[in-house]
Amino acid sequence: MKKRFFKIAKLTFILSLSLIVLTCCSFSSQKEKDSKITLNFFNQKPEITAQYQKLARMYHAKHPNVNIQITTSGQGGGAAALQAKFASGEAPDIIMLGGLPEIDRYKDHLINLKDLKASKNIVPNLVSGGISNKRMVGIPVDLEAYGWSYNKAVFAKAGIDASKINNYSEFLKAVKKLNSEKKKIGIDAVFGFNGADTNSIASVSAQFTSLPYNNNLVKAFKSKTFPWKYERQMKNYYDLVKKYNVQPILSVKYDPSVQDLFFNGKVAMIPQGNWIIPTLDGLEKGYVQKNLGMLPFFVKNDGTDRLLTGSSWYLGITKDHPKRQKAAKDFINWMYTSKEAENVIINEMRFVPATKNFDVSRLPDDLSKQIYRIGTSKNAQSPVHKQYPNGFTNEALGPYIQRYFVNGISWKELKKEISAKYRQLREIQSGE
Repeated sequence: MKKRFFKIAKLTFILSLSLIVLTCCSFSSQKEKDSKITLNFFNQKPEITAQYQKLARMYHAKHPNVNIQITTSGQGGGAAALQAKFASGEAPDIIMLGGLPEIDRYKDHLINLKDLKASKNIVPNLVSGGISNKRMVGIPVDLEAYGWSYNKAVFAKAGIDASKINNYSEFLKAVKKLNSEKKKIGIDAVFGFNGADTNSIASVSAQFTSLPYNNNLVKAFKSKTFPWKYERQMKNYYDLVKKYNVQPILSVKYDPSVQDLFFNGKVAMIPQGNWIIPTLDGLEKGYVQKNLGMLPFFVKNDGTDRLLTGSSWYLGITKDHPKRQKAAKDFINWMYTSKEAENVIINEMRFVPATKNFDVSRLPDDLSKQIYRIGTSKNAQSPVHKQYPNGFTNEALGPYIQRYFVNGISWKELKKEISAKYRQLREIQSGE
């Protein structure tokens, strides 16, 4: 009887121990499961989706409990897709925002990033583009330059030295020479501006609307009127494009403009920025170093004109998911401070860095290094087209300039309509 009692007691002990072990394992497994985090990153630049996905994989390899899901929506549809996310209660953790109007729309969802390690390295000229109510809520994605992208080979065939073009009259002289020798140098037209794209039209307009704000993007964002200070220069350049562009101008789209007309030397110039670098070097390795140069628009025309430099896109972190905020901050810090991320950003994204800590000597082409020098100088001037009221580019500026290109509206009428629409949209959106 005694022997049987000890046998039962032993069995009971073993069963109890097993239950304890199973419970502990189950608790440990649940705890591990609970510690796994999936960050949702909303990206509005489709051309770098693959690189962001690579960065996400690299980060996950070092932080197995953090998955990063990239959602991309761009080509004009990003703003609407992002609004839909918030409306459905699926606010992303990290969001890419274009300009202060978009930042202002989501300001109540964004956390202050001032104390982030990444924030302390931002190029000073780019800081104001991520400020809302005196809080730093956005970190610039990169440093971009805007101007005339010219084909060095075409210029060489025409015997034009771009380094000697320092004012509007010299630029005009070069344009007329290129046009007169079209057949000889094998081009279809001097310019290959993509008049079908209202976003590109907005980029060009910034050449004439930015200087009045003296690099103060917040002041530009709050302005109630469209700036016409450099109206004469604006009209001169648009008339030049009308006359010497590939026709019909409104049929020229972005991709053919860059990948066919410019890359293949069918035109001498397109008004674009350094965001075309990955496309061009993707078509032919080393093309950018050998063949791409940039000239500024000569607006002041007093010897001080430089390429406009700024950032079109800023990254923000939302406070909609508090438990994921720390992971989002850590990922942003890693992207902007680690050597592994630096390698992808500089050599694969081909970004000119928006921070001071990256090694710019590693930039693969001289133009990118030049852009960094200009963008970090005390005389840098940021473009303001991203600070226009929401909808202004597609509803007013783009369509009216397109009509002007095909002689469907006079300059006087264009000015009147654009001014009225700008004022109307700004008043509605400012709530004043």
